[in-house]
Amino acid sequence: MRRIILERFNQGDLARAYDLCLAALVQQPDDGWFKHRAVLCLVRSGALERAELDFRRFRLSEASHDEDSLALGARLRKSMALEAGAGQVRELARVAAAQYHRIFSQTGGHYPGINAATLYLLAGDLQRSDDLAREVLASCRNATPTDAEEAYYRLASQAEAHLLLGDPGAAHMALRSAIACDRGNSMAHATTIRQLRMVVRLLQLSVPWLHALEPPRPCHFAGHLFHAGASADGIAPAREAGLALAVAEAFERENIGPCYGAIAAGADILVAEVAIERGNELHLVLPVPVNVFIDASVRPLGGEWVKRCEACLASAAAIHEVTTDRKLLSGQHIRFASEVAMGLARIRARALATSPIQLLVADDAPPADPFGTAHDRNVWKEAGLGQILVPVTGLKRYRGDDLASAITDPDFKQVLRAMLFVDVCGSSTVADDLVPVFVTSIMSVLAQVCEGLEPAPLHANSWGDGLFLAFHGVDEAAQAAEALRRAFSAIDLDALGLPESLALRIGGHYGPVHEGEDPLRKAPTLFGGQVAIASRIERATLPGSIFVSASFAAALAMAPGSAFRCEYVGQTAIDALMPEIGMYSLRAVAADCPAALDEAVSVGRA
Repeated sequence: MRRIILERFNQGDLARAYDLCLAALVQQPDDGWFKHRAVLCLVRSGALERAELDFRRFRLSEASHDEDSLALGARLRKSMALEAGAGQVRELARVAAAQYHRIFSQTGGHYPGINAATLYLLAGDLQRSDDLAREVLASCRNATPTDAEEAYYRLASQAEAHLLLGDPGAAHMALRSAIACDRGNSMAHATTIRQLRMVVRLLQLSVPWLHALEPPRPCHFAGHLFHAGASADGIAPAREAGLALAVAEAFERENIGPCYGAIAAGADILVAEVAIERGNELHLVLPVPVNVFIDASVRPLGGEWVKRCEACLASAAAIHEVTTDRKLLSGQHIRFASEVAMGLARIRARALATSPIQLLVADDAPPADPFGTAHDRNVWKEAGLGQILVPVTGLKRYRGDDLASAITDPDFKQVLRAMLFVDVCGSSTVADDLVPVFVTSIMSVLAQVCEGLEPAPLHANSWGDGLFLAFHGVDEAAQAAEALRRAFSAIDLDALGLPESLALRIGGHYGPVHEGEDPLRKAPTLFGGQVAIASRIERATLPGSIFVSASFAAALAMAPGSAFRCEYVGQTAIDALMPEIGMYSLRAVAADCPAALDEAVSVGRA
């Protein structure tokens, strides 16, 4: 059973891993490993309130001999502190620091020690932070790393300790040495830089070198479609080579790393080829399956582009087909795929503790349509993110007037919608005599929340213990999901005599759907495969969590001023007949919390 749980956990199927842990605990109620892994699933998914409940219920704080369980409690408190508003941060940080400090006293390990030192600083206890930083330095000097990753973390802890002690020069040397030990571990580098930025902000230090040590910047790329050089309307080979050189120089100058975009003929392929030549990760985001996309956006501009496109596809790190549609039904498809590509680049930048950049091979003409390169440029600019324009003018551009085939049925229109499916997990365990209590005390509360939403859902439906809501945009849907989560969390299940195992789970998705009349209800509703995906995501959501698809998370990442964060939890099988999809945990964060302030520092450098 442990092997299966670890496999599910490592593949990001946290809901299944959590369920397996609970099932194992029925047979082995005292097994600390299953308890620890269950709570870790919750922490990883962002379900911090539920994690706190299970941490207490499993009495993991009493496992004084188990370092993993003790560290889990400290990690939970740290996560809460970093997402809390200014009025709560210090107290939560102090509790987490004390927990890490106790572990350090028992083990002498630099990891709990440096976490305690920084959290004491966040709590405002400068003296304890200073004293503990000195102890961590001594602990690091006595450690003997056994591999590259361990060597990295030892030196990174030293860098953090030096910075806590107000010595940026020594911190710089230690961090450079750490990165040299394990150059390919960008996620570890990002974790350290994020922690160091918090120290810099709290101590009001000047550390100009920190930005230069950030991992390579994720990039969204786009550009105009144009014909191949052999065509009378095509770009001359010498000019194309000049554009490729300008793109390569931008990659070098801006420290560009993973690239996200489409692979249409012209600018897209040109940028993708530069990325492949340089060894950058290439993530292709297509509005329809590959073969459909090639027929619509590559083949009409010349056979040479098809060969180059296929070579890029073969070298891509990932290919995201955001719908399974057999045609490009409308410009909504193109806009949708672009939003996903831009958002994925920004999410990746957040994970790497750096700022994303957009590279456009285009002119600076205003947008003629609500989709396309100029539209993408405006969306990115409104988000306040950095852009590079490699100008290309004087070419006969392929406008793609026939790129998308309009839907001919007048009773249906294709629209982009953000959808939520909401379910009370465990409702089948409610005794029959308590069903009226369940309906009036839980379902009625959730219904009142829905009635008070502003703006109101465009579509709303309910059945049994479930709800379906649809909105114009993802930020509206995210606000609704958080309002429902908070309302359910405030219900005292024990006082009502209802099972404490009841939990709300919410699944969210965003995509193009068909809007038309329900033949039975005679009211407008939504149809299509994207609706089915939304319903399946809810079933794969961890109790107490809000899980959303990659497209929802990506669109939310580009929403101006959003108060939400999406954290990747892994690829998950949502249905036996559907491919696995990337899932993200959605959480609301205070604008003045440490996590949000760190991101503001990064974006400010764009």
